[in-house]
Amino acid sequence: MSLTDRIARFRRDESGVVAIIVSLMLTVLFGFVALGVDVAALYRDRARLQAASDLGAMSAVADASAAQDRAIDAITKNDRAASTLTELQTGRYFRNPAIPRTERFMPLDDDTDVVNAAQVTLSDASPLHFAQIFSGTPTVDLSRTAMATRTGAASFSLNSHLADLDPAALDAVLTAEYGVGAAIGVGDLALLADARVNLGTLLDTLDGLTGGPSRNPAEVLNRVTTADTLLDALAAELPPALAGSLTGLASAAAGQQIDVAAVIGGIDTRLGLTATDFLIGIDVTALDIVKAVVASEDINAASLDLDLDGAGIVGVDAQLTAGEPPAQSGWVALGEEGVQLHRAAARLGLDIDADPGLLTGLAAEVTATDLHVPLYVELAGATATLDEISCSASRPSDPAASFLVSHTPLHPENGTAVAALYLGTLPAGTSATAPVDPASLGFADLLTVRIAIPVPLLPDLVLADLVVQARSHVAVGRSNTDRITFTHGDVASGDTERSYGSELLVTNAVSTLLSSENTELRIKPDQQGLVTGLAAPVVNTLLANLPAQLLAALTTPVDGVVDSVLASVGLELGSGELTLTGHHCELIRLVQ
Repeated sequence: MSLTDRIARFRRDESGVVAIIVSLMLTVLFGFVALGVDVAALYRDRARLQAASDLGAMSAVADASAAQDRAIDAITKNDRAASTLTELQTGRYFRNPAIPRTERFMPLDDDTDVVNAAQVTLSDASPLHFAQIFSGTPTVDLSRTAMATRTGAASFSLNSHLADLDPAALDAVLTAEYGVGAAIGVGDLALLADARVNLGTLLDTLDGLTGGPSRNPAEVLNRVTTADTLLDALAAELPPALAGSLTGLASAAAGQQIDVAAVIGGIDTRLGLTATDFLIGIDVTALDIVKAVVASEDINAASLDLDLDGAGIVGVDAQLTAGEPPAQSGWVALGEEGVQLHRAAARLGLDIDADPGLLTGLAAEVTATDLHVPLYVELAGATATLDEISCSASRPSDPAASFLVSHTPLHPENGTAVAALYLGTLPAGTSATAPVDPASLGFADLLTVRIAIPVPLLPDLVLADLVVQARSHVAVGRSNTDRITFTHGDVASGDTERSYGSELLVTNAVSTLLSSENTELRIKPDQQGLVTGLAAPVVNTLLANLPAQLLAALTTPVDGVVDSVLASVGLELGSGELTLTGHHCELIRLVQ
């Protein structure tokens, strides 16, 4: 074989090419392997750092008051140095589709708003292995951020001066405010009281009737609607037969504006989905919605047709007036710390006609012909403020929700009283919602008598229709409770109602009102000129002995009337009832 043939054969021979290519590419292949190992390690380290960030954020938001300590504790327990926590920011997060995603977190550096979110940033160095040959550095800096949110809220109701109207009294108020056609009937009112309605579902229906749905599902809580629209939404949630009982009221109240916040108020509607999730957990009765419609109006001297005649009582006229609750005070409050619920002040006017024969100890010359007791019962409003809500607890005895409770002060001259009774007349033009000034109380006609004084050898001296006037005032007690707390154990067992009230019971209020120490008596001014001569000693004796007579004769029947009227319209002097209708704690969730 010639040299030329050997060269040609060598040129055609491909054996060993792979070895040559591999040897040439080995450096590059090693580089890719090194890069793959390091990239995988970086992804692993980043995932671990993210997990640590998630744990730190979730731990911090579980108790925002100790966010820094909790975040560090969570990080160090997961094999991270405390120094890796480079930033922690608490604030508020809104799960609200109407807010751009980048604007849903609002950092807070003070206590002006309730914190419901924590954002944690962790920074750490991840070691490079082979890749440092190319990068020239042994590590790569990693930084991961996590945000977690949990909103804690409570829903609660406060016994309203209109909340517990019995069916007859409620129908009387409906008739007084809206006309006879608005009456529902005692039987249907009882059925409405048993019909449960979910607030979340009700407000979804109302949202559809008022132009919804909105991108922010909680926006319906900010709306002003009409009473008939609200009742239509309620009717849609009831069986047809029961829904028909609302037709008359809806027609009579058509056009009456009502804030949706008058039904459920207090929650920050920017919370969006969080707020509506809470609403789904709240049930009310259909009757509650009817009462919310009634309570949204000023009840100004609604006459109550109550059958309260009893022993010694001829007849009773009762009128109820109630001040409007402050704005944003719903029938049920739902909200975070600081949310308030108010109970309107109320006044009952009682015109009691008593049997004059109750006064059996008058002088022989004196005959009682008419006995009339004009009485006013004034009750302070009440306020409950959610002071603390706790979503983390390790023991049933730990507080879940704590409320500050107080009453709206009556006139300063009543001191710290939560209720007052007045016998007399109020000044003309006295506002239905203004507290009564005891100093302005006027005398009222109380007793009409006929005095017949024998005169020797002459006809009897007769004073017919002589009127004795009276006025009296007594303040009832002061609040003996300023805080109500429900524990997690209470919530779990359903023990969620608390009553609070006066240090002084009402049993002696009427007797104190009628006592000689409090009661002022006089002859009607335009008749005082008749009390002269032989009549003067008889009248003076009458006025001197009458307080004891009134106390003995009227205490029991008047006390019975007052108790019966208060019970009929759901009022109790100087007391309130707070019901925790829901303890709402959102699950801790990671958000972007």
